[in-house]
Amino acid sequence: MRDRPAPQRHGTRRRGARRRTPRRRATRRTVAVLLLALVVAYAVAWPLIAPAGWAATDYLRAGLAPGWPHLMGTDTLGHDTSVRVAQALQVSLAVAAGSAVAAAAIGVAVGAAASAGGARVDALLMRLTDAVAAVPHLLATVVVVALFRGSITALVLALALTHWPPVARIVRAETQKVMASGYVAASRVAGASPAGLVRHHVLPAVAGQAGLAVVVMLPHAVWHESTLSFLGIGLPPEEASLGTLIALSRADLLLGRWWALAFPAAALIVVTVAVALLAPSGRRRGRRGSSPTIRDDDNDTGDTGDTGEARSSGEPMPSPAASSPAVSSPPVSSTPMPSTPLPSTPVLDVAGLTVSLPGPQGHPVRILDHVTLRVPPGRVLAVVGESGAGKSTLADACCGLLPVQAHVRGRITVLGGTALGDPILGDTHLGDTALGPQVGHVPQSAAAAFTATRHVRGQLAEALAAAGRERDARRSVAELCLEVGLDPALADRYPHQLSGGQLRRAAIAAALATAPSVLVADEPTAGLDAGPALATVRLLRRLADERGIGVMVITHDLATLTASDTADEVAVLRAGHLCDLGPASRLLVEPDNAYTRELLAAALHPGSAAVSGSAAVGSSSS
Repeated sequence: MRDRPAPQRHGTRRRGARRRTPRRRATRRTVAVLLLALVVAYAVAWPLIAPAGWAATDYLRAGLAPGWPHLMGTDTLGHDTSVRVAQALQVSLAVAAGSAVAAAAIGVAVGAAASAGGARVDALLMRLTDAVAAVPHLLATVVVVALFRGSITALVLALALTHWPPVARIVRAETQKVMASGYVAASRVAGASPAGLVRHHVLPAVAGQAGLAVVVMLPHAVWHESTLSFLGIGLPPEEASLGTLIALSRADLLLGRWWALAFPAAALIVVTVAVALLAPSGRRRGRRGSSPTIRDDDNDTGDTGDTGEARSSGEPMPSPAASSPAVSSPPVSSTPMPSTPLPSTPVLDVAGLTVSLPGPQGHPVRILDHVTLRVPPGRVLAVVGESGAGKSTLADACCGLLPVQAHVRGRITVLGGTALGDPILGDTHLGDTALGPQVGHVPQSAAAAFTATRHVRGQLAEALAAAGRERDARRSVAELCLEVGLDPALADRYPHQLSGGQLRRAAIAAALATAPSVLVADEPTAGLDAGPALATVRLLRRLADERGIGVMVITHDLATLTASDTADEVAVLRAGHLCDLGPASRLLVEPDNAYTRELLAAALHPGSAAVSGSAAVGSSSS
């Protein structure tokens, strides 16, 4: 007997199910759209094209069974049932759509206000949401409608006021996630107003949830309106709606006229099924690897290649000519925007900075301890140290991005008079205070500086608008891209369509859009190969020389820092303390401090030395 391979039915079935699932989903939605379109077309068009007089009272044709020409029969007053059902659909769909949209609007407003209004506002609005959700919808609607019986406006408001709590909860959760994202932090540092954050980041993020809420609430609103009208406290009997037709059919059923109930009930079921099919299914599994990712391979060229990520968005790709590789010495804009700092005044002055954050048990943990340093104009200060030394916390403090729970002592002064904190005042909370356009921030993750659903060009233009440079924004965006060595054609792509090095340059361009006095770059070489990493730090050096801005580079990559020869001074952090500070020519060659020597040896000669008492150098988190 020949050995036969084991059947692989389960794998084949699983692959076939994955192939059929998107097809079934598309077919279901197509059927739903067609069904709903037919219902709406019937409701709108049939009362207009039906023979004249079918909608009027005529006792001579009262109670006719379905047949020609009255295919749905007639009611007790001689009205054609098909016309009455179409008129009822108009009213029921209008009431349902109006109440669903109003409920979604109230939910979005409450959820966004709870997320952006602080802890007290959040607690107050969420308790209000819980209170409204605890009351049965139908009972609350009956109470409101009973006070204004027969009013369509009162009916819409009653349904809206009882259906917004689920939307508010979803929007609040989504808004909190958006407000905590890196690209919102970058926008705040660039000087974006709260209204601008809501317009460009919050509303696009919650628009999908609001639209889904409208679709999900439509069948609920239709059934609630029908229930209220059936109970006699909704619309008056002379106002045709699905609920009133069903309520009036009780007398006809006693006479055997089944069609008076069958056709309005069928219309109610068809509307419910059509709208329900539009909503996404409860269980959905995405295919592995289907989400867009940032490529950190990275040769830092202008051509992203023929990748799946670049094709998946459906955006037209730039031509090869427009995507030519960027040279190692990038072209410089003919009209850079140099800042004008005073030579004798540091653009960034950190004096006695102490930062404490709540620990796991709620007790404050000191992250930075009396750190003092200065960044003069046109100079590059490199802040180095192990993972957990407090480097990123220092960068966040300089940009005003500390969490609201942070306790801060000391003072941070930026050229132009902006000062945060005061050693005389003791503990202060700086977490919700951004320094605006005077400080440019390049986040540790370049992808976090951009919203994934918008083109890079629009987000760079937003930063320019926050700085008051709205005129000729397209030319200004092109100049920014050229200044950082990025092909301007790449700005028309989504962030996930750029390589790691390209996205890093775009993040630097976004930070430069507001013409800052000081640029804070947090781990600018993280995730990059040696070549792109070297080009990135040299770009920062060139920006300091040409724009006259101060640059603070937070990095653990001492090898790239030494090879590039870009830093003027080096500050060494250890467990939140500033343990060494001096010229880069000394600290990166022959440091006097023993810890600095160990740190340098561990970075330049891995395996030959170890930094005592802490984790290995090389992690990008701090």
